[in-house]
Amino acid sequence: MKFWLAFGMKTIMLLTIVASTFSNSATLAAPKSDTHNQTIRGNSGGPVDSKNCGFVANTPSYTLSLSNRIDYMRMFVEVNGGQPTLLVIGPKADDSFCVLGDMNTGLNPEISGVWEAGTYNVYIGDRYGERHQFTLRISTDKN
Repeated sequence: MKFWLAFGMKTIMLLTIVASTFSNSATLAAPKSDTHNQTIRGNSGGPVDSKNCGFVANTPSYTLSLSNRIDYMRMFVEVNGGQPTLLVIGPKADDSFCVLGDMNTGLNPEISGVWEAGTYNVYIGDRYGERHQFTLRISTDKN
């Protein structure tokens, strides 16, 4: 029974963040039962006007690949300065989620919910193209 539980926990999800050549390198391994939180740092903003989600870099800040559906995952961006945006594209090419910070989050964008298997391109942008250091927190912990 322990084997199947351990095997199942390892195969429930596989999260891999592959940084683009223009951003910081980071890898997010599959969360273990006792480690539900991951923190990634980089720079927000960029030269590309996304038209509806501020200015982003030429390439994704991170690419997130999920081998299985995740029933709950949360992305939360913290930036000191500017007006950060969170643009997530995927897992299908026409899926696009833009999150702007609001007063409830201190202008720091966040998104949570069910995440289907597939690849997601994650852009940490800024409404005006400014560059600021960001912290992206990814969690599968509902608490």
